[in-house]
Amino acid sequence: MVSKAAKPVSARGYPAGAAASRAVVRDGDMRLMFDASALTKRYASEPGRERVLALFQMASELLVAAHCQTEVGSALLRRRREGSLPSAEFDRAWAAAQSDVADMIRVPLDSHVERFAFAAMEHGPLRGMDALHVGSALVARVDLFVTADRRQAQVARGLGLQTELINGGADASGMETVAA
Repeated sequence: MVSKAAKPVSARGYPAGAAASRAVVRDGDMRLMFDASALTKRYASEPGRERVLALFQMASELLVAAHCQTEVGSALLRRRREGSLPSAEFDRAWAAAQSDVADMIRVPLDSHVERFAFAAMEHGPLRGMDALHVGSALVARVDLFVTADRRQAQVARGLGLQTELINGGADASGMETVAA
């Protein structure tokens, strides 16, 4: 369940579909991109959730890859099917995810993202969807890429992205920063 305090401040008054022009702007100067594995932690009670909530508050701009919302939806649906996320909780989590992503900058899937995604797959063994997150982060030139996938974090770091691995086992908090 997403608490009201955890919801990012949204820029109200802009028409639907204008995500790039209504990006969430906050104090600080950090462009942050979440992959689906990290973003899903915002909506599910699991290790790493508190760190994800803290990062939301620290970011000046929040970005996601074009396909991220679909992957988050897939993860939440899987939890519902497995019985670890009751239907009512799923409905709240999915609505919150859709609202959050509407307030983020979506990096469109284009030939630049695909080229960087291919480079990511050449750099290390990644699935295509994971590589698209890395390619999107590279194209968007984010200050911090956040993932809960160790292999994806290693590849992102190898390609020069400042990367934070959520729940990586580096310390008691479950957070590990993989410096570029």
